[in-house]
Amino acid sequence: MPAHCIYSNIAYLPVQELALIRLKILAKILLSWLILLMIYSCCLYFLPHGQISFSSIINRAIQSLLFIVSIFLVISEKSRRNQFVFANFVAFFAISIFQIFHDFLGIAFLQDVKYARFFSFEYLSLAYTFFLSIAVVYAALDSVFQDFKIYQKYCVTLLVAGSFFVVMFYPFFQDPLYLYSTEDIRQWKILNEQATAVGTVPSAAQLASTISLESRDRGLVSVLTPESNLKRIEELLPYLEGENWVVLLYRPMFSKIIYMNVLLIGSVLLFFGYQYKKDPPQGAYLDKIMFLLLLFSSMEILHNYGYIQSVELGSWTELFIIGQYVSFAIELLIVLFFGLRLRFITSVQGEYYESELASNPNQVTRWRDWVDNIVLAHFFNFKIFNGRLFQKTSGR
Repeated sequence: MPAHCIYSNIAYLPVQELALIRLKILAKILLSWLILLMIYSCCLYFLPHGQISFSSIINRAIQSLLFIVSIFLVISEKSRRNQFVFANFVAFFAISIFQIFHDFLGIAFLQDVKYARFFSFEYLSLAYTFFLSIAVVYAALDSVFQDFKIYQKYCVTLLVAGSFFVVMFYPFFQDPLYLYSTEDIRQWKILNEQATAVGTVPSAAQLASTISLESRDRGLVSVLTPESNLKRIEELLPYLEGENWVVLLYRPMFSKIIYMNVLLIGSVLLFFGYQYKKDPPQGAYLDKIMFLLLLFSSMEILHNYGYIQSVELGSWTELFIIGQYVSFAIELLIVLFFGLRLRFITSVQGEYYESELASNPNQVTRWRDWVDNIVLAHFFNFKIFNGRLFQKTSGR
């Protein structure tokens, strides 16, 4: 047999084996996802549950898929450094599994626990924000501090994201019912008691004639002036209608989530700023994933800002549903690039590139994919950006 034929067969077998491995991984991902969806569907069919919008169902479905794909990314990654990047996303998307249990709390399970659904929604929201913060901040710092050891990167991540999270949310852990003790809710309770006693919602002037609200600042209690009292009652009056008070209840939590997402946007901008300045080599598609996380965090800010501006539960619910559809679209793109990342690292070309990146990072240029080519061709001056954010795949 000619020498070139022997070389061809040797080269062909690994490609064939890797293709088979990729098919097996895809089959395992789809099977695992279908099993999760079947379990969730059976629970929805057989167990009593709260009202769940279709947007919530598909959002849980796509996040559970991201959870599974993240696990296979961690398993398939050859680089220990990148394994921890995606392990953080495993922890973040695992929240979707617990959100499924939330749909049945207080109705099918723990019916006798008064605040079961409240605690579940409150702490799942905090966990969602915390693990998203860890995933994004760690991914950004991993690019900036490439020479740091993994435990050092986690220390810096916890120092930045963890300390910011503690400052924002420590009252929620100090008192699980903290949201019921805010000044907004205390003042609303006073007005609601008066409205309940009368049997209807009085006008702001009628309430102001009989009630003088108090304001607390660092433990100091002061009675509002008549003008401030009337203005404050006018602000709270819409929340006396129906279940509108729920929006007022969660407003402080949504406000703090906005601040956390501002931190995440700053982290992603740091990532891209460093990419432009230093142009370090990195794993394929990681920059696309970071860009999508920038969009995701930006949408989270818009959604939560819309929530805190709502005065009616109906409009709050509508904004929530619309926001979930927007998040769903972004998450679909994240699934795409997670999948492209998984496909790349299980290919011959990808295995070689990632191994070289791990062993000789200074000798490897940044991987340029089809998305980079489209962006360069249609949106940027190639001569300016080719030496910065984009490199030819042949350059080594």
